[in-house]
Amino acid sequence: MSTAKITLTVKAVEIVLQEMIANGERISQYAVEKKAGLSNGALNYKVEEYIELKDRIIKLKMPISDQVPNTSDDIAKRKSKEKKEQNLKDKYRSERDELKEENIYLEAENKELLFQLFKLQQYIEFLQVDGVADMKVLNFSLKSKPV
Repeated sequence: MSTAKITLTVKAVEIVLQEMIANGERISQYAVEKKAGLSNGALNYKVEEYIELKDRIIKLKMPISDQVPNTSDDIAKRKSKEKKEQNLKDKYRSERDELKEENIYLEAENKELLFQLFKLQQYIEFLQVDGVADMKVLNFSLKSKPV
């Protein structure tokens, strides 16, 4: 690749970078190459000028928060936010655990009631055999009625 072609490419990329920064556009290697009229991946060649341009594009691509060192105020805000998130997680975990325990209790109670119902049905059948009770005394169904 000739040095004239490399310098033309570098100038085109520099101009495009300045325009993109001025317009506040999102910067990426693909976008810069496309606007400069280069083929996709043209800056991937192992030429020193291209490597410098790629490094510059990568730095410009990074969010500003990653470029600026954190201040103590930012760190304090982040820590308080993380603490709030952890407290919420703990709160919801404890609520979940309580609801699971309540669900287990309700399932056990439901099974106990079904067992008692079964025993009552057996008792009524026993009484019916003896002629003491009529089966119409207990008329119900476990199936829910349609609304």
